[in-house]
Amino acid sequence: MDLMKYLQKRARLVELQMSKLFPERIEPKILTDACRHLFKAGGKRIRPVLTLASAEAVGGKAEDALEAAAALEFLHTFTLIHDDIMDRDEFRRGVKTVHMIWGEPIAIVSGDALFAKVFEGITANVKRLGLSLRRATEVFATVSRASFEICQGQTLDMVFANHKRVSEEEYMRMISLKTGALMEASTRVGAILGGGKPREVESLSRYGRLLGIAFQIRDDVLGVAGEEKKFGKPVGGDIREGKRTLLVVRALEVSPPRKRSRLLQILGKRDASGKDVKEAISILRDSGAIDYAVEKSSELIERAKSELRALKDSEAKDFLLELADFTIAREI
Repeated sequence: MDLMKYLQKRARLVELQMSKLFPERIEPKILTDACRHLFKAGGKRIRPVLTLASAEAVGGKAEDALEAAAALEFLHTFTLIHDDIMDRDEFRRGVKTVHMIWGEPIAIVSGDALFAKVFEGITANVKRLGLSLRRATEVFATVSRASFEICQGQTLDMVFANHKRVSEEEYMRMISLKTGALMEASTRVGAILGGGKPREVESLSRYGRLLGIAFQIRDDVLGVAGEEKKFGKPVGGDIREGKRTLLVVRALEVSPPRKRSRLLQILGKRDASGKDVKEAISILRDSGAIDYAVEKSSELIERAKSELRALKDSEAKDFLLELADFTIAREI
């Protein structure tokens, strides 16, 4: 199948719905401009399209989950705006971050506004479908749980930056919360709204979680080995921020003492020179950590794809299978 055609067609549906839920006429204009800034910067809309595809994969229609899909993209954008403030990132999707343009106070409140819109979108979807109380409760519980898990994961990410050693198990738990939770919510909500059977809902939930973990590991790799133009933000930023990515965790575990010590000196050094960052990347590469991360993400994707055996054959299922492979092959 044509993966990008499927993705783009449904992404357009999501973007139209996002504009309905958050129109340009909302006042004050500065809030609307800040909230919509990253929308206009683009993005593949992978999470909301996952919601639509999951609805289709269980026998429903993409339209069954449209408002919820837009709502989940609002939730994702909210996390990006606040993450950029905490990480002091200057660019996202190739454009200046919200706090760099409008300042931190406006960026914080724009994130909060988007979070409020999440539940407006979910409510509209539930009402339009006339969902049963049980299914409606499950949808709200899923989004609420994912929102809290994202906060847990982000907190661990920040705390780990101050730790000399983080285990692979701790890292995997952190990204399962920070990235896996929202991917799981996207597939689970779509499966519920599409009328999926309990077994289908659970299988798609596990697929989403595993996909999210693999997605984050690929981001870790692109953060040191990707092309800056394609990646949309400076390569090496994770090193300057002291992020304990899987690559760093692995390198600190297997590198000889001298290289381990040097890597620790560079990690978290905000004013690290380009030469220092290149040296750190060289240590990661020499340790085999990049190859290790690539292999780990591939293993996770195979597990994710195996979860889809519970679904009947369909175009949506084909998309989910191909998206899994795309996740670890992508360059952006």
